[in-house]
Amino acid sequence: MLEKLRKWASGWVAFLMISLLILSFAIWGIADYITGASTGRALATVGSKQIQPEEFQRELTNELDNIARRSGRRISREQARAVGLDSRVLSQLIGSAAVEAHASDLGLALSDEAVVEGFKNDPSFQDAAGNFDRNMLLNVARNLDVSERGLIALRRKDELRNQITTALLRATVVPDEMIQSLSEWRGETRVLSYFRIDPDKLEAIPEPTEDDLKKTYDENKQRFMTEPRRELAVLSLTIDDLKKKAPIEDEQLKAAFEHTKDKYSVPEKREIEQIAFKDKATAEKALAEIKSGKDFLEVAKENGVSESDAKLGEKSKKDLIDKKIADATFALAKDAVSDVIEGNFATVIVRVTKIEPGKEATFEENKEKVKDELAKEWAVAQLREYYGKVDDGRGEGKPLKEIAAGLDVPYYDLKGITQGNLTEDGKMGLPGQNASKIIAEGFKGEIGLESEPIQLPDGYAWVDVLDITPAKQQTFDEVKEAVKALWTRTKRTDALKELAKKLTDRVKAGEDMAKVAEEAGGKLEKTGALGRTTLPDGLTQGAMTQAFAMKPNEISNTETADGQSRVVFRLDEIKKAPAPSVELKDQLKEELLQQLRTDSIAAYVTALQKRYKVDINQAMFRRLTGADQQ
Repeated sequence: MLEKLRKWASGWVAFLMISLLILSFAIWGIADYITGASTGRALATVGSKQIQPEEFQRELTNELDNIARRSGRRISREQARAVGLDSRVLSQLIGSAAVEAHASDLGLALSDEAVVEGFKNDPSFQDAAGNFDRNMLLNVARNLDVSERGLIALRRKDELRNQITTALLRATVVPDEMIQSLSEWRGETRVLSYFRIDPDKLEAIPEPTEDDLKKTYDENKQRFMTEPRRELAVLSLTIDDLKKKAPIEDEQLKAAFEHTKDKYSVPEKREIEQIAFKDKATAEKALAEIKSGKDFLEVAKENGVSESDAKLGEKSKKDLIDKKIADATFALAKDAVSDVIEGNFATVIVRVTKIEPGKEATFEENKEKVKDELAKEWAVAQLREYYGKVDDGRGEGKPLKEIAAGLDVPYYDLKGITQGNLTEDGKMGLPGQNASKIIAEGFKGEIGLESEPIQLPDGYAWVDVLDITPAKQQTFDEVKEAVKALWTRTKRTDALKELAKKLTDRVKAGEDMAKVAEEAGGKLEKTGALGRTTLPDGLTQGAMTQAFAMKPNEISNTETADGQSRVVFRLDEIKKAPAPSVELKDQLKEELLQQLRTDSIAAYVTALQKRYKVDINQAMFRRLTGADQQ
């Protein structure tokens, strides 16, 4: 609800205030308030303010609706609880209640008449003529599941919170010194010299003794465990699975194609230049100048239209909202200039500089696309019915294999599968992009326990555990070669570190870096001016982090990105940032302003946390969110 109300809050300032406020509520952390104290019928109390169960349920439902609209699929309340959405919603309500309590303490008030006047002046509740439309208000109230009086109460709370946050945020000032410091910090660059050690220059690693290997094995036993494996039964029910079963005839395909033909056709497009005028007389004067040989864009400039505004770019006929202008524009020949066009919204002159012909779609070219879309529509409609049949089969105690066979949907018997979806012969077990999620759920289950269906982006899956093979310790003899490889790799890494240290010390002692690089099998390279976020070839982020903490002529070394060698590098020069342009200063100021505003709101909310006692009825919260049932 708060999310929806923000859309109707008047003015960009109000929108910004509430957005920052809601963002800051995340810092509270709901766990701090779960005291277990009884709050009567209220879900929570914040000072004298109460949060009722209905308010929480309404807000949680609206949040789930918002997620469904954005993602295209609905998540269950169990999934919402798993990711902490219910706690976040309650935290937001607690934050709002705290600000309301503070508004009451300050004596802030807003009459019904003032709130109603705000609705009337809000463009969201006005028709095309700019008149207040009460039906729009009632529609919003229905969407929020509140009465008209309830909507007024919600708007009043929002406006009162805005009064506080507006005053707080308008007082935020960005000092010039802060802008300058940030500009200098970001704009500062470094110049480095570096070389990569050739690992072949290392002395040969000797063969390990038996004692060396046994010691390495004993110190790294966890590395030498077999992977736990399971036998899993998986039934898959996705849109793609069901699409293959769609009964679609050629007659349906042809009818669907004719109905949606425009979607597959490529429309004609034109590069368009346009000059808009305040009246017809001015337009006719400009047209006469163009016809007499004056440049079109020059005439545009003289009439207050910049070149970038005049050039509309490549447009199809549907892209032009004004039908009169669209018809006239697409009747012109290339490079032709229109007469004065009195459109529905403006008076214009148009020139077409380029024409890209369109192409009408044919059935044969698009038959498979149409078939796929029809099959998908059919599958979406059938998904719930098939889900019910699987659920019925589970209720009757049937194994997944039998249910899948009866419905003719995919079934997989995964024997000896690992959490990484590998079979005993090292091949991929379960196909598809949802495999990792399904396997992960399979490794959470137990033999004989029926698991809940797994919701996937395009359907569902069910997984049962048929057998479990736990991880076990491999014996020294079984993994002797792997132990030897680990010992050799460790010794090689240690030897590289030691060699890099010796080379670094030699350069520090004054030896020529290019000569040292040559002896190490590398070549001395020099970078250009590197910023903090620059990552040149041959250097890692670790090297860059060190470089921006070093002083000129300091030397260091670090591991290469592939882990196979090390790089020795020297900081040659620190280049100060150039003076920031006016545009950069404005950009940095806006960035800092937003950060300082966020910090101000966070500090304000933290102070409210200390001032008002917050109690949550934990038993009611668990009951409302379904945690008790879980």
